[in-house]
Amino acid sequence: MHPLLKKKHTGTLFPVFSMRHKRDWGIGDIRSMTLWFDALKALELDLLQVLPMNEMPPGVSCPYTALSAFALDPVYISVEELPELKEAAELAAELRSRPVQAAIRRLRAAPGVLYDEVRHLKFGTLWKLYTWFHQNHILKDTAPAAEFRAFCRANAYWLDDYAVFRRLKDTHDWTSWTHWERPLRAREDAALRELHQREENQIVFFKYLQWCVQRQWTAAKKRAGELGIRLLGDLPFMVNQESADVWSRQAEFDLDREIGAPPDAFSETGQRWGLPAYNWHAVEGNNFEWWRSKVRKASEFYDMFRIDHMVGFFRTWVIPRDVSQRPDFDIKDEHGQRGRGRRFLEAVASASHMLPVAEDLGVIPPYVREVLQELSIPGYKVMRWEKEKDGNYTDPARYVPVSLATSSTHDNEPLADWWDTVDHAEKRLFWRLVSGEHGAPPPYPKAHRRALASLLGAGSRIVILPVQDIVGLKDRVNTPGTLGDHNWTWRFPTAAEDFAKKHAETAESFAALVREKRK
Repeated sequence: MHPLLKKKHTGTLFPVFSMRHKRDWGIGDIRSMTLWFDALKALELDLLQVLPMNEMPPGVSCPYTALSAFALDPVYISVEELPELKEAAELAAELRSRPVQAAIRRLRAAPGVLYDEVRHLKFGTLWKLYTWFHQNHILKDTAPAAEFRAFCRANAYWLDDYAVFRRLKDTHDWTSWTHWERPLRAREDAALRELHQREENQIVFFKYLQWCVQRQWTAAKKRAGELGIRLLGDLPFMVNQESADVWSRQAEFDLDREIGAPPDAFSETGQRWGLPAYNWHAVEGNNFEWWRSKVRKASEFYDMFRIDHMVGFFRTWVIPRDVSQRPDFDIKDEHGQRGRGRRFLEAVASASHMLPVAEDLGVIPPYVREVLQELSIPGYKVMRWEKEKDGNYTDPARYVPVSLATSSTHDNEPLADWWDTVDHAEKRLFWRLVSGEHGAPPPYPKAHRRALASLLGAGSRIVILPVQDIVGLKDRVNTPGTLGDHNWTWRFPTAAEDFAKKHAETAESFAALVREKRK
């Protein structure tokens, strides 16, 4: 059993983009996360779960649509915390100017994250800072320049391809790489050498951005460790077709097919996700090298990692782009499905010190959870979905230890919203679970503490509550099947610096519950 499963961990799911602090630029950043660690400590929490942090393309807010499986999104850089800014006096003065501060205040006052506007402002400033760094450090071969070059060497296995791809996206107006001129599309050596000679400074800029993210995250993780807080990251099942990974590893992906989900009770036609299918022959041929590499990289940021869409590694629903062919699972027999899933899990579990956690929600064949149990890898227990054969809810105290118990996910409504919209009979059953009473369920504010207490008493070694459920908010992070600014843009209404004061009663009450249930 993994060492992290030897004791109970209680945490919150809190997207970084949702975290406020008083000087953010309209989106939660790494500084926000660092400040929120103190609030987590006040809540007696020792675990923070975040959503994927990988870089997203322009016009996209979904963190599961990434340009790279390795590069973190520079939008999370806390610009004012970069050490170069303290040296670049003119640029620091420009940031303090009225126009720039007015732009930052407008973004900060927006009801949700304005990704493209935040990105435009941050990237413009970061380019100026990089130009200063290039002139004053790289060209002068200073100690910071040596540190930067060491980072580039250590991460060359993914960083070189990413930086080139990222620059090519800009120079090709973000058209698909499959439409680029053939030498670049096919990654011919001569074309890439010519590109480096012509665009070297712009390519290095994207490496600099990743160095900025890495330095800040490393410091944040160190602070979390000092407070006894672990970080749980999220590794998506797949990257976007328009990603550095697919462009640089074309043999490992099948662009003639895409992945999705089969028809079920929620969709008569199934789901198309617009993501390329794996070429499993190549992927397994190198023992899942791409996945093992990204797990090793993720271990620099996290202590645990969530494997999104776990069932897809056992069997993947593939949809041919040729409409004359029918969608189907890529492996038909249970023996083959079980074998591939187990081989994948063994490969990624051994790639780092992190604890893997499997997202095994939805229609899951029994053998998936059997393999997870055999390998001591936690799966999910969503409190309001766990039921006995008689229709009653399962007491969380009976959840198996090797599991992650939660009240909701980022794709579902918070408990407060669910309580107000669920069928009355269902609510009575849930109230009986959390209170032991058979009477009419009360309004949510009176049921809130009982619901939290029931989940915190789960037998699971890992208990996660979305931050909305801790404070009783109804705000959603994402509503699947819908498009719009309401998805992936939610921001917690209180800044980290004000949490202890504005939510003192909630924090004290919740912390007491955690201590009580930890005994």
